[in-house]
This record gives sequence, structure tokens and C-alpha cells, in this order.
Amino acid sequence: MNTKKFSDAMSQIDDKYIDEAINYKKNKKITWIKLGAVAACFVIVVTAVSVLPNVTPDKPKNRFGLSDNSYAEKSLLCSYTEEELFTVFDTHIFKGKILSLDNIEMDFNGEKLYRAIAQIKIEKVYRGSCDKGDTVSVMLPCPITEGVWVEDTDTVCAMKEGMTGIFMPIFYTEENSFLEYNNARLFQKDIADYGFPDGIRFAFLETKDGLIFDRGSYETISDAKTLDEVEEYVENMIIKVSSINYEK
Repeated sequence: MNTKKFSDAMSQIDDKYIDEAINYKKNKKITWIKLGAVAACFVIVVTAVSVLPNVTPDKPKNRFGLSDNSYAEKSLLCSYTEEELFTVFDTHIFKGKILSLDNIEMDFNGEKLYRAIAQIKIEKVYRGSCDKGDTVSVMLPCPITEGVWVEDTDTVCAMKEGMTGIFMPIFYTEENSFLEYNNARLFQKDIADYGFPDGIRFAFLETKDGLIFDRGSYETISDAKTLDEVEEYVENMIIKVSSINYEK
């Protein structure tokens, strides 16, 4: 879903849901992060507060009144082999538990983008500079709330607090976390340690309904049912791509 569609959708949320969200948050501290501006001397404001409606399981998923065509856009994800998914983005890879999920609103001179930040406690490191026991923040490409689905974020949208998974995010630096939109600039490293290259292919989630990941991208383990199977696959792939790089 593009930014305009999501912004239009947000404007159609019933006021009662917003009031409920505000009342729910009234005892919690709202954090405003003011970030560096470019030559035009504007400020990007990131609001760490969710105003999205909760939808109970017995109610149909709320698509904010948008037509089904809004969800039928062709995926623009680049196609990669399994080996490339482990090499193209130089990802850190670790197993961990999702401690919290917080939706954020990023205001780019009046144009708003919606994301979420996951706090993940690391249980095992397969590749990267993080350590077991660390808690890291990972930027997600969409907000996380019941009833909201965003194009090309199927795996990430399934995330819930308390879930254990294997994650493959990019470690943010000034070079790879730069985001410019509507004449405003943001270094995402200022608000998160990591970010996912997309919302489908870089997480493997252990859920009460079974293992969730993009099985089409990982045909070698398309029948995997446990996170242990994924772990073995990840460890073997890291060895495989390392040997390929060494030979080069």
C-alpha cells in the first residue's frame, strides 16, 4: 500500500477508535524525537504512539474502507536466489524473542509514513556483531495491529509480542538507513538499530498456528515445521555462502 492510500485510510478511522486509543495511552509517556533537518531547516517528528484501532477476533478484518483493488497491486519485490538472500544485503542473523511492538508515525513535512519498531531480545547469534542477551530495536516496514494488512509485509504482519523467531535484518548505518521523502530527511539509525529489507523474506516466526515464513523464497526448507529446522538451514547456508565468497 503506498503512502497516499494509507494516509487516506487513516482519515477514515472512526473517531471513537482514536478516542479509545488516546484514552488507553493517557497514562503512558509519549516520546517525541526531533531529528536533524536538511537545508530547508525543517524537523522530522517521530511519534511513538499508536492510534490504530484494535479489532477483536470475532470481527472481520478492517481495511479502512478501501476497495479490494488497493490490495491487488503487483509485488515490486526483486527476485533473489536463496544464496542471494544471505549475501545481497549483508544481514545480521539471530534468534530472539519479541518483547514489544510499538507503532510509530513519521511526519515528513505533513506527509506521514507509518511503521513499527520491534524490541527483540537475542537468544543466539548466527552472524553479526550483536551478542546473546542483547535487546535490539528493529524497524518494521508497516504498523502492527489487528486487521491491518500492507502489501508485501505478510510475514512481518504476523508478528506478536512474545513470539520467538529467527531474524535477518540489516544493521543500520548512516549510509544504509537514509530516508528522504517530501523534502524531509531521516536517518533511521537514530530510532532503530536494525531494519528489514522487506516485510516477507527476512523473518521466520514460531507461532501457535505453526511456522510462518516465505516458503516460496526458501524452497529448500519449504516443508519445515519447526524453528530448529530453520536454524539448521541458516547455519548451513552461512557456511555455504562463506565458502563461495572465499573462493571468489
